Amino acid sequence: MTPEANPDSPANLSTLPFFHATDDASGAKAPGKGKRSIHVSDGAASHLTSGLNAAPRQDNLEPATEEPFEERTHDELVGTGSTNEGDYWESLAVIRQYAAELQSNDLGKLADRGSLTDEDREAMGHKNIALAVREHVSRQINTAGVDGAWSSLSQDKARRDIFNYMFRLGRFQQMIDDPSIENIHINGCENVWVERVNGRMEQLEAIADTDEQLVEDIRFLLQNSGAAARSFDQANPDVDADLLESVRLAATLPPVSLRPTAVFRIHRYIDITLEEMVEKENLTAAAAHLLRILVKSERSVVVSGFGGVGKTTLLRALADQVDPYEQIVTIEKERELHLHKLKSRKVPPVALQYRPAGEGGMGEYTMQKASDKALRLNARRIFVGEVRGDEFPPMIRAMQTGAGTFSTTHAETPEDCIDALVGLGSREFSEDYVSRQLARHIDVVVQMDKVTQPDGSKLRKVTHIAEVLPGEGEHNVASHNLFFLDVLNGDRDARFVSLPQNERLRRRLEQNGLDKSFLQAGA
Repeated sequence: MTPEANPDSPANLSTLPFFHATDDASGAKAPGKGKRSIHVSDGAASHLTSGLNAAPRQDNLEPATEEPFEERTHDELVGTGSTNEGDYWESLAVIRQYAAELQSNDLGKLADRGSLTDEDREAMGHKNIALAVREHVSRQINTAGVDGAWSSLSQDKARRDIFNYMFRLGRFQQMIDDPSIENIHINGCENVWVERVNGRMEQLEAIADTDEQLVEDIRFLLQNSGAAARSFDQANPDVDADLLESVRLAATLPPVSLRPTAVFRIHRYIDITLEEMVEKENLTAAAAHLLRILVKSERSVVVSGFGGVGKTTLLRALADQVDPYEQIVTIEKERELHLHKLKSRKVPPVALQYRPAGEGGMGEYTMQKASDKALRLNARRIFVGEVRGDEFPPMIRAMQTGAGTFSTTHAETPEDCIDALVGLGSREFSEDYVSRQLARHIDVVVQMDKVTQPDGSKLRKVTHIAEVLPGEGEHNVASHNLFFLDVLNGDRDARFVSLPQNERLRRRLEQNGLDKSFLQAGA
């Protein structure tokens, strides 16, 4: 089993920061709250409520209990009346906005909103969604008669779909909940492909009737992600975002891409250990021993590989090895590590995230500012996450603190990793300076890849653990394999090759418990 998908442990999708009320009609946020409130135009609300004979609403703010949603096919729920697929989703868009307004109003009436748990908010949401759906059905009866109204099955599906929009990931939720799916690739509303845990790609049905519906659904998710909300429009046609602390979204709009595109990467393993990765055959016990000693010795590690090979998962497993009482600070363009979910941590990690400028170019929180703040937060360890550009200076700065840092980057081999980092750093510094800093401060590159198994499936593997050394190469930086998986030789795992050539590194590892005989036995 790979570290990105666990059929027994579906993603935890219960923490979407949604619909926090404002303090007053001006739209001012509640003190201490960075959450976004949703407000609906009077026209949307009147469209739903005009001509209704529904029972008057009871402002009872006690959480309501709803029956669990039943899984049924869409054709069965919509029925054969005038409601077709397009009508259904168009109606749902209006109803969800009205339910959002009801939710916001209820939250605004509470004296102590901060004490509400996620479960409380969701229970309140169930009640408001049920009311909004009932009012919609009442309107249908008044305008088209009983035969033109949604059946009880249709109402059940509508409540579930609206709940997923308000507290989960809308139409995409069913795919997110499927533990056999790792990644979702969408290129236009009807071109929907998923990558299964075994590495195979499979095409699914259309996710929306039109590209416009697809864009509106993605925009709704992005704009209602609390303080991490992102714009997605012609002025901002390229967006990356963390959703629900378990899904990473990358999306584009025309003309950047020919059609609206979106990739959802589902992080199935948030709380992960090296021992669990050994059990899943991602690396050997000997390789895990070396990585564990590298962390204990406060060495800096870069995890390299293509997208989706398990780099971030391994980074979490390395973080699990850090002394639980050490202060960790993470710096990321989009939050992905979520180290606060590691059960081993005693001192909670501080997660800093880049924020783009808002209207008028104000409010940007740069990676440089995050790097400066990390040093003032008494951080013993600084994790920089994925290094793609602006993250390079914070990575070098974190390495220069001397306590060991961890990052990821996209490259095919340890040598390519070094070249890629030199290229990124040379955008801001001289190539000579970058090369010297990398040779001096990166101790090890861990390479990961998806390796084809005898049955044709793919399994994430550590393929190299390479020491970084000053050298005679193109950038005066060289690598030396400590572990290596030779596919051409028929290796199933990366095998031990040699101890570090850098005597200072080798002695430090030995002082912190490196068992040379254990490594050699694994060869």
